[in-house]
Amino acid sequence: MALVQAWFNENPAKLKEYIGVEEWEDFQPAHVLSPDISEKLWANIKIAPSPAMRYPYLRWMAVAASVLLAVGLSWLFILKDPKTSIISAATVPIAKNISNNTPQKKALTLSDGSTVELSSNSALSYPESFNSLKRDVILTGEANFNIAKDVAKPFSVSINSVFITVLGTRFTVNSYEASNVTKVILYEGRVMVKIIDSSSLDKNEYYLTPGDVFIFKKATGSPSARIIHLEKDKDDCYVFDNCPLDIVFDQLQIIYNTKIIYDKAVLGNRSFIGKIDKKDSLYHLLNSIALLNNFGFHKQGDSFIISN
Repeated sequence: MALVQAWFNENPAKLKEYIGVEEWEDFQPAHVLSPDISEKLWANIKIAPSPAMRYPYLRWMAVAASVLLAVGLSWLFILKDPKTSIISAATVPIAKNISNNTPQKKALTLSDGSTVELSSNSALSYPESFNSLKRDVILTGEANFNIAKDVAKPFSVSINSVFITVLGTRFTVNSYEASNVTKVILYEGRVMVKIIDSSSLDKNEYYLTPGDVFIFKKATGSPSARIIHLEKDKDDCYVFDNCPLDIVFDQLQIIYNTKIIYDKAVLGNRSFIGKIDKKDSLYHLLNSIALLNNFGFHKQGDSFIISN
């Protein structure tokens, strides 16, 4: 009784929820605990934590257990699956470096289906498998490219301070260190050419359309870049107005879709003036130019060769 009395003395509001004051005063218990037992029970009630106090502690323990379980499972997965580290290493692209030291062209097919004809004394560096974002290659010398179209993954060629970006097209790139000249000849599609030479004041981007020839001269002190367009007159004839012979041959390759092989050093500073109808015979046209300039000329397979 003393224990109950003590509890209601500290919580008078609770008393009214159960019995009135008069009833409480008249209440006589049938059995009474000894004072010693009553005091011990009251002391234990004060010490014991309430459920509300225990709950945060239990919740923290549950979170900690979950974290430990997740970490343990992760380590178990890594230890049981050695393929994880192998897959990570496999994502690093493997570079291939192909050189052509033969007189003939070397045909290459890249992982995206693009094809490359690597000219003599030229080299191409490219990944064995392109990644999901881009297709980059590095060229030294000369090559013909036929690029598989992929709008999501632009194809780029780096060569001698020139960066060429395409989506899907056919073009030729020519750049030998001895000449200090980089040339891009576009047959189909559209490409963007950007100068990345730190010594060049020209930082513009050049956009080529079929028939264009881009020329970048890496001269000491004054590098320069330009585009020579393939022009037609009202009669749909191609017009060459005092055009350098190497550019004439480059654009004839585009018009007739035929390879013309020449050495620019042999051509010298000669130029050409005239109109060409695509119906004209390329063989007779090149033969006439060779005779006028005292060049050698012959056909070899599907190509025409201009010589000294």
